[in-house]
Amino acid sequence: MTIPNIIGRWMATAVFMVGSGPPVTWAAESSGAPTTTPPGVTLVEVVRELSTSSDQVLWIRVGGEDGSTLLLSQRDSPGVSRCLDACAVEFPPLLASSDAEPFDDWSLVQRSDGRKQWAYLSHPLYSWTAEQEPGEVATNVGLSETAGLKTAEGRVRVSSLLPPAGWEVARFDPAASMAVPVGVEVAALAAAQAVVLTDFEGHTLYAFDGDATKDGQLCSEASCETRWVPITAPALARDVGRFTIVSRSDGSRQWAHRAKPLYRFQGDLLPGDANGRGVDERWSVAVLTKNFRPAEVDVRRLAGYGDTLALGGRTLYVGSAFEKYWGGRNLRDSFKVAYSHGKRLGGNACVDPECLQSWRPLQAETGAQSRGFWEVITRGDGTRQWAYKGFALYTYAGDVAPGQNRGQATYTFVDPEGRSVSRERAAMLANIGNAGGGAGVYWNIAKP
Repeated sequence: MTIPNIIGRWMATAVFMVGSGPPVTWAAESSGAPTTTPPGVTLVEVVRELSTSSDQVLWIRVGGEDGSTLLLSQRDSPGVSRCLDACAVEFPPLLASSDAEPFDDWSLVQRSDGRKQWAYLSHPLYSWTAEQEPGEVATNVGLSETAGLKTAEGRVRVSSLLPPAGWEVARFDPAASMAVPVGVEVAALAAAQAVVLTDFEGHTLYAFDGDATKDGQLCSEASCETRWVPITAPALARDVGRFTIVSRSDGSRQWAHRAKPLYRFQGDLLPGDANGRGVDERWSVAVLTKNFRPAEVDVRRLAGYGDTLALGGRTLYVGSAFEKYWGGRNLRDSFKVAYSHGKRLGGNACVDPECLQSWRPLQAETGAQSRGFWEVITRGDGTRQWAYKGFALYTYAGDVAPGQNRGQATYTFVDPEGRSVSRERAAMLANIGNAGGGAGVYWNIAKP
């Protein structure tokens, strides 16, 4: 039985109606950029669960196709694997297909048996047979590193499964292989589904497809400079890698990347915003690599909720096990659940015929592979479903038009007094969510 959160539903509808127009969506801005990871290699946020707020994201790691922790060996030399024989049994190499080609930060190691192995930043990658739950080793490392921080206090405690001596978790570090000027940084931007350039405060940078040195080449309206702020270069700055300096018509100096001048958009209020997309076709997010996403999935902005994932314009949702949670669940970016909770739940947020009439799994096509933040999971009936950052994705039958979000903040309760299967399901959900007061599934807009 699905019961709506009446207040949350009313707020969601009211905020949507107040918006000045339909939800905003953008065309891909990174068609010429390389992909962020090879097929079968995932990206996973390592988090620390906190008892009184959203999870604290510590760093991002690279993972196996199922999200498992990937390790690198300190015994290896750049591009050379020394983990052979018995070592390769305990630490299986991350194999690449025979036709795989190196690109960007990803290279290939030729193993002694003729197989190809993926290497990231020249470090050969391995999984570890001792890991039972995908990602638990990396999570334990993150918990160990933050054990002394006051802000890291919470119900989760580090377990004993840590990488053995000489091994470490492979962390995602897109800035490691490139030179950037002081004040410019590199970050994974969820809103753009890409790795992009930012300023030192984390604000998104945009590339201008025009000539910043000539008058009349920017905006025709007088307010242009108040909307697009040039990223100025110091008087003594020199070119750095693929970053060059252009002289503007007013005599000032400005940073450019790949010959395109860089700007900030005044409409971006917080780090992670990318509200400048679609404002003027001459400006686009300064993308370095594009993250994989399934066909027809894009990022749309819903008034009051910010950026959301959508399938052909239809809002996508995730179901998570009930949790004791302090603070609002409907405000922008106020409700995040750890990757491991989604992995444990798998496709079990919705399984019975009555639920499936309302919640439709986002099916993965034949031959689809996990990649980046997207994973292919197998449901109990054998069908394959897309999951994002660990959580299986669904559309809602009650959304009859693009941009609607009628499934937001609804609950599917499990009756523990019913059949034995209900009791088993209630126990499973309560165990995942640590919810002593009840068991069920909370449905929430899928945030990128």
